[in-house]
Parts: sequence; structure tokens; C-alpha cells
Amino acid sequence: MARRKLRQTCGKPVVNVWQNWPFSAAGRDRQVSHTARRGRAPAAHARATVDKWQNGTLLAEFLAALALEGRSPHSVNSYRRDLEPLLAALPARLDRVHPADLREFFRAQLQAGRAPSSINHAIAATRSFFNFLVDNRLLDSSPALGLRSIRVGPSLAPKHLTVEEVDRLLDQPQVDTPNGVRDLALLSFLYNTGLRVGELCALNRADVQLPADGWGQVQLVGKGRRLRWVPVNAHARRALEDYLAAREDDNPALFLNRSAQRFSVRGVALLVNRYLRRIGITDRSGPHLLRHTFATHALRARPNLRAVQELLGHSSVTTTQRYTHLELEDLQEQVAEMPANRLHR
Repeated sequence: MARRKLRQTCGKPVVNVWQNWPFSAAGRDRQVSHTARRGRAPAAHARATVDKWQNGTLLAEFLAALALEGRSPHSVNSYRRDLEPLLAALPARLDRVHPADLREFFRAQLQAGRAPSSINHAIAATRSFFNFLVDNRLLDSSPALGLRSIRVGPSLAPKHLTVEEVDRLLDQPQVDTPNGVRDLALLSFLYNTGLRVGELCALNRADVQLPADGWGQVQLVGKGRRLRWVPVNAHARRALEDYLAAREDDNPALFLNRSAQRFSVRGVALLVNRYLRRIGITDRSGPHLLRHTFATHALRARPNLRAVQELLGHSSVTTTQRYTHLELEDLQEQVAEMPANRLHR
């Protein structure tokens, strides 16, 4: 009877908000039937349990579960950053959260100027969090079931370096010093493999195979715990071999900082930005810039989206398509090669 009364109390507001963003009309039916489709009765103790747990404790339990699933620390921290502001704005009792509460929160985020792509990331985290509470019988149903992402128009192509800028960048490290040899290996490895900075930092020497002849390759576990192999070309291989030959330690990490410890993501970012400033580049920064550059140059050399998708570790080719941009020079060259123009030369 208490559960039926609660559903009657909560039902009307839920139904009234389905028509407005960010909720789909179909979400109403999913909200009502979610528990039934799971094949079990609603949890009788759900509200009592939520009363005992603080929102921060629920978030900690959720983040711990993500870590146990094998999510990277970077991914877990990303969930934390998305969910902490949301939980601070919601009612203290999560069984009293309505879809309207979520809608108003994300609408305020959009009006405050937060990027739609960032809001969509937070929406996905919100769905996962409330599904976790339902799966663990802490809530009868999720108020985020009908939550849908914001439609995002075509985005600008990611910034990248030109071929000439990459050449200048790789000329900067002083290879007559140990740190210079390491820096050249790191920069060349980032550019020639397109790895994410977190993937680079997690690599061990055992993950890289450098046979006596032919291509090298690196095995890594990337985003979404997906295993992939990435080839290492002659340029990156030569720089990496010089670096590893100069090392006298037994640390398993592939790249070490000045303290002989595994590089952190921040440490790599500082190193990359220092070299970018040396060649006068201040409008673009960060190790991800080299990943964007790798993708852009790879597609120009051989426009095979599927191959580049595999190299980058993208789960969807749609993400890879961001790199299929054309520069003004490309368009000029295309127009210059019109057949009729060649006849009048």
C-alpha cells in the first residue's frame, strides 16, 4: 500500500514532464515498466536504505564498482566530476528525485554556457549512476531512464599540427643528453602511434615488441577495456630503441620522468607544452594535440577511415570522421586539378 501511494504521488509530475527536453516521449513507458522488465518485484527496503546512505556514500559505492569493472582512474574521476555537482543540486533523498529535477539541472548547465558535448557526457554518467542504484535495489526505478542527449551539430575539426610544425617539434630535444633522448622518444611515439596520453603513461616495456627487423608493435588496453595492437614505424622505433638502450634501471614503465618514476598524465602534458612553446605554438597545446595530428596526417596519407579507427581505438567510426576535414590548401589543389583547366595550360 505504501509503495502504491508513493507511485500515485510521484506519477503525475513524472508524466507531465516527458514532453520537454531532455526527456523522450517513449521514456514514460520505460520508466513505468523498468522494474517489471527486470523480472523481479520492487525492493521493499529501497527507501529505507536510501535514508541511511548519504549521497556521497552512494557515489563512492558507484565509483568503486566502476573501478572493479576495470575502468581507468581517469574514467572514474571523470564520472566523479560529472556527478558531484548533480548530487549537490538534487534532493537529499534520491528516491524523491523526479525527471523534472534532472531536466532543470542540465538546462541550467546549458544556459550557463557549458558545452553540449560535456553535458551529454554528464547525462550518460547520470543514467549509469541511477541504473546502478536500481540494479542494487536501492531505488525502485530510475528517474533518468527518459533522459536523452542534446543534439549537437557538426563540430569543428580538432586542432592539429602541420607536417612542418611536427618536423620542428621533433628537432627540439637535445639528443646529446639523457633527458633529450627520452623526450624525443616520447614525442615521436605519441605522434607516430596516436595513443591517448593515459595509454602512453600506462605502458610497460613488456608491452612493446621490437623485433630485430620489420615493424615494432605495442599492445595496450584502451578506453572501454578494449585490447588493440598499434604498429610502431621506423621513426618511433629508432628513437625508442635509443632511449631504452640508454636506461640502466629495472623499472617496468616504458617512460620515466626525471625522478625515475612512471610519467603522470600531467607530467607528459607539461613536457609536450614546453616543446610546443619552443617552436612558438601557444594557440594549441597538450599531448592530445599529437593524437589529433596523427589522425589527420594518417587520413591524408591514406584515407582509410576504418584503419584509422582501429589505430585510434575508437568504438565508432563516427568519432574518427571528425578528422576528415579539408584545409584551404586541399580545396585549392582540388580545384586546380579540374580537367578543363589542364586543357588550357
